[in-house]
Formats: sequence, structure tokens, C-alpha cells
Amino acid sequence: MTRYLAALLACLVVLGGTAEAKRKKQDSGGGFGWFGPALSFVDYGAMNAELDAVGVDGLNPLHWQFGGGGHAYIDRVVIGGAGWGGTQTVSSDSQVVRVDLGGGQFEVGYSPLILKHLIVTPMLGIGGGGYTVTVENRNVPNTFREFLENPGPSSSIEFTGFQLTPLLQVTIPVSFVGITLRGGYSLVPENPAWKFPNGGNLARGPEVARGYPFASLNVAFGGFDITRRGSKKKD
Repeated sequence: MTRYLAALLACLVVLGGTAEAKRKKQDSGGGFGWFGPALSFVDYGAMNAELDAVGVDGLNPLHWQFGGGGHAYIDRVVIGGAGWGGTQTVSSDSQVVRVDLGGGQFEVGYSPLILKHLIVTPMLGIGGGGYTVTVENRNVPNTFREFLENPGPSSSIEFTGFQLTPLLQVTIPVSFVGITLRGGYSLVPENPAWKFPNGGNLARGPEVARGYPFASLNVAFGGFDITRRGSKKKD
């Protein structure tokens, strides 16, 4: 999951570049970064059936995540990227199962509506995303000697692939900060296999949703010069 969230840091670099461009040429556009919680609606029905068969609690279809990104505005064209990730943990008397869901993507869009306090931007994200499932033994050792003799097994499998994300982004600027609302659908169109981190495929893995809708509420910050140009055109 850290590889997905690393994309977040790369996206925020957009802010520095756009801020410098703004100082050099005021009419060249603007840019801002954003971060905040997201809620994805995931169909875990097939995976929950497998978990129930071994006595593990079911996963909640409402999967919370946290993410962020950055966008540069060149006239009405928007270019940037985003990264996100979130963990959900369920257990039984003998096992703990952790499911990580996340992704990272390049994003491009166009803003048909630009007002002083409202920017509406349909966008398309292209990147990668997926699931990682980690199973751990609950028999935790009590002493360091027990830990050395029996550290407790832990295994992971992961499901990752190419991802497309059509989404709508609505930004409400207020001075150098604002609010960004995002909603869309993340889709993995291909059918990748479950894999072990160290190599090899799982012959028969659990069925998972290769697409899910999401919504997020974020704090935005940066330069919003594009809204000034939009308001001038309106006048």
C-alpha cells in the first residue's frame, strides 16, 4: 500500500511548480493540492463467503481510505494526479485478516464552469490499483525467546492491475484554501491474478469487485488564479 501512497507525494509537487509559474506569468493558470478522507463502496460478497467458511468476520462494504493529490490549471485544461489507500481488519479466534485497498493515477480534465468560488471539472484518471490481503496468526508470543522460537506466520496475496477512473471534481476556493469534492468510479478492466509479493500466482483466489464507486471530501490549498480569469470573462 505504501507504493500507492507514494504517488500522493509526487502529485503534491505540482503545487510548487504551479506556484512558480504563477509568479512568472499571472495569466498562465493556477494550481492546488488537496487531501482528505474517501469512502468507497466495495462488493465484498464473494470474499466474505470465503472468510465466513473459516470463521473470520465479514468485511464492511463501506471501505474508508485517505488520499490526496495535486492539479495544475492551464486555461481550462487540468493536469495532475492522485493517490489513496485504506485498511480494513477482520478477525477470528485464531487469525487476523487485513485488507488494503488503494491506488495511484495520472489525471486529466477540462473545466467547463469557472466561477470565483466554484470550479467544476469532469476528469479521467489512468493508473493502477488493487487489493492486498494479509493473514496473520493471532497466537502472539509473550516473550522474546518465544518470538525467536515461533515468530508466528504471516502471508500476503495481492490483486493489482491497470485502472481507469472517470470522476467529477468540484472545487470551492476561498482565498488560498478551499474544499474539493470528488466522486467517480474506479475500474480495473482486465482480470489480473492474485499474486504473492515474492513471486508466483495463487491458483484459486477469492472473487473481488473489479470496480467500485467512491466519494471524497478534501481540503484544498494553493493558487487559484484560474478563478480570477474566469470571473473576468464573466464580467
